[in-house]
Amino acid sequence: MEFIVDYWPYAAALLPTVGVAFLFYWIIRYMIEADRGERKAIAKWNKEHGDDLKGNRGPVNTQKPGDDEPLGHSHNA
Repeated sequence: MEFIVDYWPYAAALLPTVGVAFLFYWIIRYMIEADRGERKAIAKWNKEHGDDLKGNRGPVNTQKPGDDEPLGHSHNA
């Protein structure tokens, strides 16, 4: 029993450090898991909607409705 009495102050001094280290580990672990889940969700979304992101879109329409001439061509010059 004297062992506990002699070493209790040392254990009490280390307990807050161990507790904070455990909380830090727990919080960082869940942050990494959340990031991993978010990356999986983004990858799934990109796989489903990837054509727009890879540049496989159709041609961009630069004409206003009612314009018969392409942009940059003018009869005034």
